[in-house]
Amino acid sequence: MKEKYILVINAGSATLKFKIFDLADLKLIKEGIVERIGLMGSFIEIDNKKEIYEVENHEQAFKLIVSKIIDLKDNIVLISHRIVHGGEEFTKPVLLTKKILNRLSNYNKLAPLHNPVNLSCIKASMKYLPSIPDAAVFDTAFFRTLPDYAYLYALPLNYQRHKIRRYGFHGISHEYVAEQAALQLKKPLNQLNLITCHLGSGCSITAIKDGQAIDTSMGFTPLEGLVMSTRSGSIDPAIPLYLIRKLKMTEEEVNGLLNKHSGLFGLSGFWDMREILIKAGYAVPSFKLKGKTTKREKEICKLTINLFIYNIKKYLGAYAAILGKVDALIFTAGIGERSSIIRQLILKGLPKYKALVIPTNEELMIAKQTKNLIK
Repeated sequence: MKEKYILVINAGSATLKFKIFDLADLKLIKEGIVERIGLMGSFIEIDNKKEIYEVENHEQAFKLIVSKIIDLKDNIVLISHRIVHGGEEFTKPVLLTKKILNRLSNYNKLAPLHNPVNLSCIKASMKYLPSIPDAAVFDTAFFRTLPDYAYLYALPLNYQRHKIRRYGFHGISHEYVAEQAALQLKKPLNQLNLITCHLGSGCSITAIKDGQAIDTSMGFTPLEGLVMSTRSGSIDPAIPLYLIRKLKMTEEEVNGLLNKHSGLFGLSGFWDMREILIKAGYAVPSFKLKGKTTKREKEICKLTINLFIYNIKKYLGAYAAILGKVDALIFTAGIGERSSIIRQLILKGLPKYKALVIPTNEELMIAKQTKNLIK
């Protein structure tokens, strides 16, 4: 009997990651990533081999991936996608149709760095592999258990008809590492209180009580919460109004400023935490920078790190208070998994929490949640 595979597609703003799993036991068959999409020096890496390609958009990236897995194409029975924002409407994995795609496009403005490229990959999948069904898992779905006093903003209640509320993001990652923490702690997830810290180019923290999410740092959009690589995180809501009225910025310019030109990049001029750490005087193994760091650059990078850490600690304190008991603090994603310096700075001065480093695997979680959608 021919083996059946699931192709999982995980699109970022300038990346496209894929993994192929066996449908029966979710064993990993193949994986790879296209990086720097739309930028100079784009490439695809599969099985630790890099090939340089000029990749202008996510449709081209998807088409490139298909060309590299042509030998496995006939075994693929489902293509599963990560979608960042599903609103209140999409709280469970679904098989995708063009009608559902049209409904999902309503959320593009709420997750402008992610949802448009998520949908672009789905459309490419339907174009280049039309005989294979597509499914989606939503980052927002894990947060369907948030209580109303956690997801509502203090606006007049009649604004609820506009679906203005906290949705939360990185839910697939938070759910995966919570499940893995339960295995490591050898306790049922529904008996654990956890704080999960997803620290990558996007950053979020979630409070999990008895296995269910009860609060999270991202909100109506993925812009709220922690300081991130290019996103400001939480700011005074009057600041965008001030920028529009006083500095005569357009709505689009303010959106670009807060989403693409703020955060670590806006403060220091660098979006990669490794560069910031080195310029601040820390040693980062296997990562070197060319040129000398000026005294001013060092000061700014130290300030950037202090601000980043301070904001994380504020959320940790708040979530510890609402949980009452914290069984473990979990670090995941690029910075959370790989930077022991950042983890040490976060933990310094805090109560002696049990800290776990758990690599996230969103693709495996997506495969697990969608495998039963096909018969």
